[in-house]
This record gives sequence, C-alpha cells and structure tokens, in this order.
Amino acid sequence: MANNTYSGWKNRETWLVNVWHGDNWTCREDVEMTQIVIEEAYDKLNNGLFRDMIDLECIDWKALQEHAEAPA
Repeated sequence: MANNTYSGWKNRETWLVNVWHGDNWTCREDVEMTQIVIEEAYDKLNNGLFRDMIDLECIDWKALQEHAEAPA
C-alpha cells in the first residue's frame, strides 16, 4: 500500500500551511485566524499563480488545530 501523506501531513496543502505558519501557533484560535487570513487573500485573487498552486478545500484545518494544541 502506498503512503499517501506529504511529510507526515494529509497532503501538500496542509503541510505547506504548517511550514509557513505553524511556528506561530499556540492554540486552535491561532489556526482559525490563519485560515481567515489565507482565505481572504485567496478570495482577492480572481485567478493567478496562488490559485493554481494551492487548493484551499484540501487543507485539513482540524489536523492543524490539533497540532497547534499538542504539547511540545
């Protein structure tokens, strides 16, 4: 059976959000705020590179929230 994860995350999109923002999170609310910021930035782009490179629907926000709240 193939390993369908990306560096331990569900997919590349989830991993990428964690790489760029994960060090700044201390709780679930931090992840929720990041989600809002990313979605607003994404919505401002009617097309373009960002939209071609990442699918927001793929991001596993729940996994990111659990990761933010996990003990170090």
